[in-house]
Amino acid sequence: MRLRKLVSYGIILLSLVMGFGFTTIARGFDIPPTNTQIEFAQETSDLMLNTLFAALTQEFNETTPENVEQGKHSISLIFNDQNKDMRLVGTLSPLRESDRPRDSFERQANNLDLAGGQAYATVQKVEDKWYYRRSIPLSNFRAECALCHVNFPVGPTSDWVGALMLRVPIRN
Repeated sequence: MRLRKLVSYGIILLSLVMGFGFTTIARGFDIPPTNTQIEFAQETSDLMLNTLFAALTQEFNETTPENVEQGKHSISLIFNDQNKDMRLVGTLSPLRESDRPRDSFERQANNLDLAGGQAYATVQKVEDKWYYRRSIPLSNFRAECALCHVNFPVGPTSDWVGALMLRVPIRN
């Protein structure tokens, strides 16, 4: 009887240890996204870019010297620091200090942009989640740029000034 009880406890303990072990192993496997999942994220990123560019263009169309402070505030609300999936990033006197590159992807993208307007994209794991990340180089392409960014020459010019950073979660 005592031996049977001891064996039963041993089996239960062994089962628990094995269960925790398998769970740990399963979490340890890092399965990258498939090409289909990445393609879906890329297409989502394209739609997102079109939407954001339309919003930026509308903002430029409506910003005047008389309402430039409201325009800056409006853009800051759209590209707010709480949204990590879309950011305007630059190092040439950005509107806010929080608009500077935050991680290695953004630093690399900003360097490529400033060196000649090169876009950058990659699939990357961030905080245990896979993302399709891309940067869209921005130039001083509208006269309105200089209204908010007083250090920019009156445009349009071909000066590369920063990038729009997009991050799309890759669905499982």
